[in-house]
Amino acid sequence: MLWAFFRRDYQITSSYRASLLLAIAGGLFTLTAFHFLAEMVGTAPTLQAYGADYFSFALLGLAVASVLRSLQTTFARRLRESQADGSLEILLLAPVSTFRVIVCLAGFPVLSGLGKAASFLVFGAWFFHARLSINFLAFSLTFLLAMVPFAALGLFSAAVVLVLKRSDPFTYALDTATYLLCGVLYPVELLPSSLRWVANVLPATHALEALRAAGLRHAPLEQLLPSWGRLILFAAVLWPLAALALAFARRHVERTGTLPHG
Repeated sequence: MLWAFFRRDYQITSSYRASLLLAIAGGLFTLTAFHFLAEMVGTAPTLQAYGADYFSFALLGLAVASVLRSLQTTFARRLRESQADGSLEILLLAPVSTFRVIVCLAGFPVLSGLGKAASFLVFGAWFFHARLSINFLAFSLTFLLAMVPFAALGLFSAAVVLVLKRSDPFTYALDTATYLLCGVLYPVELLPSSLRWVANVLPATHALEALRAAGLRHAPLEQLLPSWGRLILFAAVLWPLAALALAFARRHVERTGTLPHG
């Protein structure tokens, strides 16, 4: 089932070559803009703790945030698309779990997002000489661990869309908070103390902290353990909530008969 969805989505995506070219052009434009912005900023004192110049700092932040955002939003978006075209009702009538249906719908876009983020880092290092010092084992393990709580957030958002049949405002608010408070484009240390407290209760802050340590300073695994512990705690809280939300959403649409009205 999963392979069938992958093949379908790949065929659809590859048929729109103009969209691929526009995505590449947009990525290069973003890299160029931040390259010149970094030239203007120079060596900021607040970045010394990260062991990187501003371009490298922002490059890694944007790449990581794009993947986390994809996990947080893609499940709900693909579910809503299936509601609108009428295919969701057929999928949920099959003897499979709601979780499996959503994963099949969103699997290709999420993997595509991972590929785009990796390309972003490669182009940034190749063309604009970003100073990355990646501990590949630590970086990969941290990335996988960071994806777990954000996948739970995405499933929770999908449950909201399944019931309400419209975009989830919670996801938009969380996405905005991630970019404003979690250190995507500037260090968290620049925030006022009240906002730093808010940043510390968002999983993206700890994901970015650990990934920058592994990606900019070649940090060993033992230095990442505190951030890993916090990400595991987020996952332990969010996954049961997401599972309950999905189960409730499916029972609700089956009981009320509202699933066909997408």
